[in-house]
Amino acid sequence: MEITLNREDFSNGIKIVEKVTSQKALQPILSNILIETVSSDRVKFCATDLNLAINFKTSAQVISEGAITLGAKKLSELCSKLSSTEVNIMTVEDSDNVKMKSGKTEFVLIGLSPLEFPKVLENISEEEYKTVVLNKNEFSKAIKQVIFAVSQQETQGVLTGVCFNIENNILELATTDGNRLTRVQKEISTNVEELINFIVPAKTLQEVQRISSLVEDENITLKIQKNKILFEFENLTFQSRLIEGSYPKYQQLIPTNNDKKVSIDRCELINSIERVSVMVNDRTNVVRFNFKQGQLEIMADAPEAGRSKDYIDIEYDFDEILTAFNYKYVLDALKNMEAKNVEIEISDTLAAAIFKPQDEKDNYICLIMPVKVQ
Repeated sequence: MEITLNREDFSNGIKIVEKVTSQKALQPILSNILIETVSSDRVKFCATDLNLAINFKTSAQVISEGAITLGAKKLSELCSKLSSTEVNIMTVEDSDNVKMKSGKTEFVLIGLSPLEFPKVLENISEEEYKTVVLNKNEFSKAIKQVIFAVSQQETQGVLTGVCFNIENNILELATTDGNRLTRVQKEISTNVEELINFIVPAKTLQEVQRISSLVEDENITLKIQKNKILFEFENLTFQSRLIEGSYPKYQQLIPTNNDKKVSIDRCELINSIERVSVMVNDRTNVVRFNFKQGQLEIMADAPEAGRSKDYIDIEYDFDEILTAFNYKYVLDALKNMEAKNVEIEISDTLAAAIFKPQDEKDNYICLIMPVKVQ
């Protein structure tokens, strides 16, 4: 094999696929990137850790066809050191080594046979998949709005992923870690007549967000199978396993009787909580919220350090309610909204509170369970 690539195309190819390699795998081939010719002017970069797989195609001058796998870590280091605008890659005859030239610089890299590379993203049958087309930026925003509330405990199985429900023209994403719940609903252009329900690992969606920022496509295509999902752009295919199991019926957890509503400037509330949290008990992270007529009092205390208190003027004309939350959960919710004002819906001291952006078209909520006030 011999190919010549623009340095930027080469660097972009490595950058896009390298995160999917596995540097600690028992199989050394999984820490390598497969570089293979696919036509007279195209090459592809592939990587996999057996749970995730990625395939990215880019332009190249193909002098002779072939394939090789090279260590992702070393390729990434080389990309930042190349000075010329072109990179020439040529396999050494009767070996798995490669000569790489860029300007006056030459490297010899020791590779592994492409025959050892797992056969991923090959022979994909279109009939096997249910297909949904989404706006890339809107989808990335939806992921951001919910992913912070996935469980970080691997033993919680389905709660470590994001639950997808797609039906008619609505995409719904939801997450919960048992202490909070997020849900966003967005209108989509694809009309799905029969409900599609599946759970995507959080790690997968974080990688989708990263990849989305590196490609110029306007749309992303989701292809869903029983146990895996494909995310496709024009020149890129990313595959992941789905999480098997049934997600909790989270819709039943969302209260419908929170009759007390208050609107607060989102940035003002963030600043107030951050000021008060300086005196929070590091073991519990509890901040108390006292809703009174015309005013919200926010308080924290740490036995070994002291107390703090802050006030925000609000429009509130109901009975006084003193409740408490893990302040980090509240900040997570507020910082993943974009609206100027946030609306808080509450009913009593120990009932779940709903935080949602006000006057935004997104149907987005974050439910947070209170902490018992001592």
